[in-house]
Amino acid sequence: MKKAVIGAVMFLAAAAAFGQTATKYYVAHQGGYIGEATVTIKGTKVVEASYAEWQGSGGWAEYNSPDGKSVVDGAVVHVPDPFANVGHPDPAIAGYMFYVYNVQGGLGVWSQYTPGKTGFARPSRQFERDFEGLMGNPIRAAAYAKAAREDTLVNVTIDGLVVTVGKPASKTVHYGHMNKADPRSTYMALSAGSIGYRYNYKATVEFFKKNPTADYSSAVIKQTKLSLVEDRSVDANAAASEYTAASDGVYFVADAVSGATFSDFQHYALELQAAYKMALAERAVKFKK
Repeated sequence: MKKAVIGAVMFLAAAAAFGQTATKYYVAHQGGYIGEATVTIKGTKVVEASYAEWQGSGGWAEYNSPDGKSVVDGAVVHVPDPFANVGHPDPAIAGYMFYVYNVQGGLGVWSQYTPGKTGFARPSRQFERDFEGLMGNPIRAAAYAKAAREDTLVNVTIDGLVVTVGKPASKTVHYGHMNKADPRSTYMALSAGSIGYRYNYKATVEFFKKNPTADYSSAVIKQTKLSLVEDRSVDANAAASEYTAASDGVYFVADAVSGATFSDFQHYALELQAAYKMALAERAVKFKK
């Protein structure tokens, strides 16, 4: 018995010496984005942390309006999906989920678009099986994130049951890059009054790495002066000197300043913390993969 206990202790000690990585998938930014928080630990220390927010359908669908400047009813994209149409005889349909920009009563939702006997059909209820709802499944979200990273998300046109593949997401993305945190992204740019998304991202990750067990749900906002050190690897499109605000609403966690100002700070930090907990569990228990 003593040998078994000693062996278990030695195993856990050895496991702690090596890095353990875990990824948590989630629907981000009040919908429309697929997030993946990834954390690597050694012992209980976070040695690497990151999160990506991949643009959802609305962020990369090719503009299909008559003037080519917006997305209107009928735009279609297709996404690799382990659950979708797996038995279909057409390889352009099998293993893909199709989403159509479905406008009813003036309101547009990215809804599932399903192949039938003679053509594709929209759901009977606009919000039934929409993009965000389906991406709440972590298996689908992981497949979507992989496709976004590998640039295999594509726009399509459909005539009956004939699917014609169009431009990839990288050619039609509306904010400069599929991942909002990428230095080339133009989403939520730095300005005189805002440090922008990417400096917020840096502040969140750096703070989390030092404070992985903090109570992020209790974070509070205080008016604070921020100073930015320019880093073009963080934001390739902005000069930090353009930020001139006398103060900003900055998140504090247990009286420690995070340096982050955006409204989703708590969400991102809690998703990172969930990945941290997963890494701790995966180091202690061998899960089948």
